[in-house]
Order: sequence, then C-alpha cells, then structure tokens
Amino acid sequence: MARPKATIRVLALAACGWSAGASAQQGDSLLKSAAKVAGFATDVAPPADFVIQSRPQSDQDFIPVFQSPPEPAKPKMSDNDLKSVKGDLDSVEKAHDAIRSAFPPAAKAVAEEKAAEAKKAQAKPPAANQ
Repeated sequence: MARPKATIRVLALAACGWSAGASAQQGDSLLKSAAKVAGFATDVAPPADFVIQSRPQSDQDFIPVFQSPPEPAKPKMSDNDLKSVKGDLDSVEKAHDAIRSAFPPAAKAVAEEKAAEAKKAQAKPPAANQ
C-alpha cells in the first residue's frame, strides 16, 4: 500500500508544479526552481548592448521571408564589354585544355580509351542474316 500513496504524492506535487508554472509568468515555477537547483535549468541573460541597438525600435507588422536580392551596384555591361569577357574566358579555356591534354595521366587515359574502343570494334562479329 505504500507505493500507491507515494505515487499519488508525486503526482500531486507534479500537478502543483505545473499549475504554478502556468500561473506565474514572471517568477520561476516550483519545477524550474528545482531544475535550477539540480543544474538542469538556468536564467536567460539579457542581450548585449549591440544586439539591443541593432533591433528596430518598434515591432514590425510583417517580416518578409523571401526577398529578392538587391540589384548589383555595377551598371549593365555593354555588348562590346561582354564580348571581350567571353573572349577572355575562351582563351583561358583553350590554354587549360592544352595543359590538360599534355598532362601524362590524361594522355594515357585517352590512349587507353581509344585502344579499348578499337578492341571492341575488332571483337564484334559481323551480323549474320539467316
């Protein structure tokens, strides 16, 4: 009989703690006080001064979630400027392709691939129509 009485006492204490926590908005509830003593809860520190200063003074009615990014500060490029940039990119691409093709592992991989294709072509028997 000792267990049901202890259970009822624990439940009654928990109910008191929950009701005290719901009614006391400003102060700590009994449950939070016990959690602080046990080291499971802490008080929230006030924000730093720079955080308070960076926040708007009044509450905003609407906080936009998906905003379009701001327009770039640079003016639109002319057609001649755009063509010169594309030409520069093409010349860099050609230079990098030349370097890449001269690199031994890349050349070896290309040669192996061509040899494998030639071997496949020789290994295929001609199609027989019967």
